[in-house]
Amino acid sequence: MQVLVVGLIAGSIYALIALGIALVYKATRVLNFAQAEIGTGTLYFTWWLCTRHHLPWIVGALASIAAATAIGLVFEALVIRKMMTAPRVTVTVATIGLFSFVLALELAFFAGTIYLVPPPIHPGGVRIGGVFVSWSQWLALGVVGLVALGLAAFLRYTDFGLAVQASADDPVAAQLMGTPRARISAFTWGMAGALSALAVLLIEPTVGVLSPGAFNGLFIGGLTAALVGGLNSLPGAFIGGLAVGVVEAEVKAHLSFNVIPSSNVTAMLVIVLGVLLLRPQGLLGATAGRRA
Repeated sequence: MQVLVVGLIAGSIYALIALGIALVYKATRVLNFAQAEIGTGTLYFTWWLCTRHHLPWIVGALASIAAATAIGLVFEALVIRKMMTAPRVTVTVATIGLFSFVLALELAFFAGTIYLVPPPIHPGGVRIGGVFVSWSQWLALGVVGLVALGLAAFLRYTDFGLAVQASADDPVAAQLMGTPRARISAFTWGMAGALSALAVLLIEPTVGVLSPGAFNGLFIGGLTAALVGGLNSLPGAFIGGLAVGVVEAEVKAHLSFNVIPSSNVTAMLVIVLGVLLLRPQGLLGATAGRRA
């Protein structure tokens, strides 16, 4: 039971990264390799405000989310929008450049030191059925659930959300009908940045330290979840995140590192290969002729 709870908590964080990846891909057909690194870089804002200026965690968290959102918006305006007609592979390579740029800034200013970010909530937790869940883990589960429900409601019940989905289903037809494609692209990249920061903020109390590239594994888990659920399906990305988290936790609990080095990464690779061989579009993804 403990392993299942740990897996669901990790999976909920993977789901946030997967949602960001799927949201950008669904709207712009670009695979964002900087999805997790944006959040890692902006987490230093939280550390700086909370430790140097002794501000509440929520203030530092909001600063990180705002900074990550700004990075997404600026990158979309300066790079993605200028490369709108370029091959998607070329644009995807540009996101690798963004990942490298953010990581280089982290290494330039923060390399060689491990930083401690104050926890978002008082240490401790509650034991349910023999399973101990910390308050930070409860917070992560609650926030992820609210974000997922809020995003689903926004996309389903608001005019702009429906425009985002229409643009993803058929970009040409949506543009001919007056859908604001530039605004949709900016929204998805800004939202992806915010989700990245939120994921890192929620997982950091479990890791306990902050260093350059400390959360690169989040991208592997998030990409695995997005591929398993379906790159063009937001519900699939969320469910895929939970599934990947549980499988990873089970593998860590039952396989020794000495038996299979990097067993969790190996497990993710096996999951992706297995699902894509049986269902190339992912568990909930649409086929080429029908968009989700």
